Amino acid sequence: MLNFISVSDALRLCYDKKGILVDVRSEEDYRNGHLPMAEHVPLEKILQGGYRPENGMPVFLYCDTGAASLLAAKKLGEEGVEAYSVAGGLTSYRGYLEKEEDKLWTMVFVE
Repeated sequence: MLNFISVSDALRLCYDKKGILVDVRSEEDYRNGHLPMAEHVPLEKILQGGYRPENGMPVFLYCDTGAASLLAAKKLGEEGVEAYSVAGGLTSYRGYLEKEEDKLWTMVFVE
């Protein structure tokens, strides 16, 4: 079974420490701007079975459009992890992203 979650619900649950937000995009895309509180785990690592959340919390996965995160959620679900794909990915998000500039993390607004 595939689980979906909205970006706002995923952010709220992560803020309340009730889940882990995971960006499955490339390292470059992650550095160019990612959701607050997100950790980076490339899609390839997940598909190869190289990722397992440490604390058993639900995992909320996102990418740009939701396609790659859907693959990642399916793979983790098959491994017994409670995994959700963020519906619409970053294209459905309007708010601040964390971004690395000159080795410093800043916040940028996305419209």
